[in-house]
Amino acid sequence: MQQILIGIILMLGLASYYFYSQNQILSANNAALEGAVATQEEAIATIQANFQLQTQQLQDLSVKSQAAQRELNRYSEFIKNYQLSDKIMGDPVDMQRKINNGTKHIMEDIENISATIDDLDDGLQLQPTSD
Repeated sequence: MQQILIGIILMLGLASYYFYSQNQILSANNAALEGAVATQEEAIATIQANFQLQTQQLQDLSVKSQAAQRELNRYSEFIKNYQLSDKIMGDPVDMQRKINNGTKHIMEDIENISATIDDLDDGLQLQPTSD
């Protein structure tokens, strides 16, 4: 009877050790997974913030594009109704000065818009590709 009791105690001791070691392994795995989840949540938050920023910038560019289109339509309508040949023949020197000034301002606007668009991607870092 004592041998059976010692055998049962020995089996319970081995089972307890086995379950204790499994518990330690599972605790370590759980800690590692919690760290991975935290890292993924941080990455998701960053991606969402970048997406919101891109959405806002796209809306801003759309508004600017619409304004530019309205201005282009206004200029097109003005040119269509403007009697250019009569004005050029009337005072060609003055018309040349006006055309040169207008061209200068348009080129400055194009340079400003181009610089703004170029600056948009300065904050972004490209990820290296693995081939």
